Amino acid sequence: MLFKIALSLLFSLFLSVTRASTTVTVKNGTLQGVHSAEWDQDFFLGIPYAQPPLGQLRFKWPQSLNTSFNGTRDATQYGYSCYQYGSNFNLSEDCLTLNGPPIPYTPFYTRLLTTNLVVRPANVTGTLPVLMWIYGGGLTAGSSADPQYNLSGIVQTAATTDNPFIGVSINYRLGVWGFLQTPEILAEGSSNAGLLDQRMAMRWVQENIAAFEGDPSRVTIWGESAGAQSIGFHLHSYGGRNDGLYSAAILESGGPVGTSLNPLPFYAVATENLTRTVGCPTTWTSPSQLACLRNLTSDQLFRSNYTVVWNPLVDGDFLTAYPSTLAASGKFVHVPILDGANSDEGISFSVQGLNTTKEVYDSLFYWRNYALDPPTISRLLDLYPNNPSIEPPYRDHSNTTYPQHGLQWRRSAAIGGDLVIIAQRRKTVQEFVRGGVKNVYSYRFDTPLWNSSAPISVPHFVNVVFSFQNISGALGPLPTYQSYKDLSLGIGRAYANFVATHDPNGVGAGDGTGLPEWERYMLERPTNMVLNANGSFVEADTWREEGIAFINSVDRQLLA
Repeated sequence: MLFKIALSLLFSLFLSVTRASTTVTVKNGTLQGVHSAEWDQDFFLGIPYAQPPLGQLRFKWPQSLNTSFNGTRDATQYGYSCYQYGSNFNLSEDCLTLNGPPIPYTPFYTRLLTTNLVVRPANVTGTLPVLMWIYGGGLTAGSSADPQYNLSGIVQTAATTDNPFIGVSINYRLGVWGFLQTPEILAEGSSNAGLLDQRMAMRWVQENIAAFEGDPSRVTIWGESAGAQSIGFHLHSYGGRNDGLYSAAILESGGPVGTSLNPLPFYAVATENLTRTVGCPTTWTSPSQLACLRNLTSDQLFRSNYTVVWNPLVDGDFLTAYPSTLAASGKFVHVPILDGANSDEGISFSVQGLNTTKEVYDSLFYWRNYALDPPTISRLLDLYPNNPSIEPPYRDHSNTTYPQHGLQWRRSAAIGGDLVIIAQRRKTVQEFVRGGVKNVYSYRFDTPLWNSSAPISVPHFVNVVFSFQNISGALGPLPTYQSYKDLSLGIGRAYANFVATHDPNGVGAGDGTGLPEWERYMLERPTNMVLNANGSFVEADTWREEGIAFINSVDRQLLA
């Protein structure tokens, strides 16, 4: 907590010494941003991209802005973050804002790592491609104001290649505010409102990014975890219709089949409990129920503190069918993708304290939203024996056990990680290649944080600091961890190349990343780039082949 407060104070100080008049005129009026002479970046913060979703617009699909700014709008401060629980962000329902280009902020010792780098070199002419960040957090948490998601580092790194770009980040509604699912919500077309927020922000970029010297025809959407899951849904939205909102996508640790798309009746009990808590009618099909929820004050709804996980559903409009069904028939947006996962994703999702096969078997009923029946569980246990040293991406190749986590912890983690993230990463890249997309790239991130304690692993989210170029200093002190900095810069340069050319290797002399040649994913030669600070390398994407193939073939809700 004290660390975040200190970061916030440093951010405020940094803005105070770099503030200058920088204006851009967009469709709704003129924005005044901040120019940083030190970074040579312009920042425009808290820009509204939709009408505030208040009152009768609560839970509704986002509405386009229908007014102009009065005079020049101050765009020098973050807007509110969307309602969520357990955060210290400045929260409000009036949160549909975006930030772009990049946001200035990083600790002083980290800024030294990027000294003399510039975002837009003097010899750059014409418009720049755009990288648009969508945060994760399980669709229940997250904010573009989170210092972990500062875009300045990666925009700086992009300037060291031939492919500088503009960065944009967005907020979207979370939890019940973004994903309330009732018959009335479905009937009015407001299911999946949080995803429609993201799409509205993409439309705003198309209509306005040229004012920032950005190229609307070269927009790459980028997200991690639930942000990558969201992108997976966008890639399969409207039956695969391509509306030209983006030209490529980067998905980190998530994808189109990573969230349980439960049918509408699944939410009947959750809605009844919510409405009872706030004193609204509990009859699920009553129009007065939704009207009552919209008439609550923001504080009344927030104080209900009803934290059920509200997920997207197949609504017949945005999602016309389950993504894997659409993908199997080629109904997805055919754009280049770069898709990856961390080696030990399952450590973040699986049950600990499991010592016997029977305990692992019983624990898998925890994944009830995945429709795992006894025959499926039994087959998984056959395909995932309790032998951590068999093949990557197990990190512990010595077959060491850790009683504090359970003697079959590694087995449970392998199954859990593959179920939630890793199997779908393989499924997604294969289906895009099968669908005729040529520029498809895959990775396995395999570097633990510098201060990891035993048992050393690479769980969910640890790659983000590398992607964002050490904005929080979590890569460790130099020079001891120079290899970590080098890997981070390599990833940033590869992303810059992909944003501009749809090839992480780039096409020009100044596009070098320090990584090995990143091979295209091919069905006859499936490969991952293994991102490792001790030396990255290309591997065959065939490990745990039988187990992952079984997961991807199971006819269950998640994959249906």
